[in-house]
Amino acid sequence: MAKEPRRLRVYEQWQGNERFFCWGRCVTGPSWKSGMGTLFLLIAPTAVFLVMVAPYMAAKVTPAILVISCIFPVFCASMLLLTSCRDPGILPRQEPDEEWLQGRKPRARDVAVNGHRVTVRYNDTCHFYQPPRAHHCSVNDNCIERFDHHCPWVGTTIGKRNYRTFLMFIYSTSLYIAWTFGVCLGSLFVKHKELMQSAGPPSDNIMNNLWLQTLGQSGAAIALMIFTFIFFWFVCGLSGFHTWLVATNQTTYENFRCDSWPDTDLALHQVELACY
Repeated sequence: MAKEPRRLRVYEQWQGNERFFCWGRCVTGPSWKSGMGTLFLLIAPTAVFLVMVAPYMAAKVTPAILVISCIFPVFCASMLLLTSCRDPGILPRQEPDEEWLQGRKPRARDVAVNGHRVTVRYNDTCHFYQPPRAHHCSVNDNCIERFDHHCPWVGTTIGKRNYRTFLMFIYSTSLYIAWTFGVCLGSLFVKHKELMQSAGPPSDNIMNNLWLQTLGQSGAAIALMIFTFIFFWFVCGLSGFHTWLVATNQTTYENFRCDSWPDTDLALHQVELACY
């Protein structure tokens, strides 16, 4: 008796550019390596911070500094992986119907959404009328529900199902960057005070030399301050931009196209975002 061929799982015959890992349990975009690069940018300075700065401040100030410094990167990395390895809201493709094969399919039609007339367009790749606020991602090559943008930093598309974790990632990363900068800056003053106590009576020359010694003995803290200062403006600016998008009920794609959603749905949208 001939053995029946193994039935392929959905991800093994997937139509699109997504990449699957862990036997289909994790899905990410085709640029998933850039997401791993972002993870490295988070882990590498964290390792330096936890080895060379945070333990010193924990010993000189309070152990809570080390505890918080461990919680922040774990939470940020978790939100990054949840965003990068999660279905962003892919709408399954359908088979073309007879009307489309005969060339009689209308290119667009109007539907009513919450009392508003919205025009939806037919997608020739996925073979259905795209729901309102959905868009076909050219990178992933699939329609994404409530499409926001394709983010190369996380390596996938941001849509309805991973937008919340994306927000948590950029918000927590902004706080973590500010925390790291503050702790490193504080370590300079703690080191300077420690050198003053061991130097004897203060004078102008001694004070200047002590600051030079402080800077010379705090290379890791200074390097981290420069690194975090550069990235803070980008991440904090991104956080502020998306806060404004949420407050005005827009997606990044809609904002760039100047195509905002009706304001009458703003309260409903904010409640949905908070309760998801």
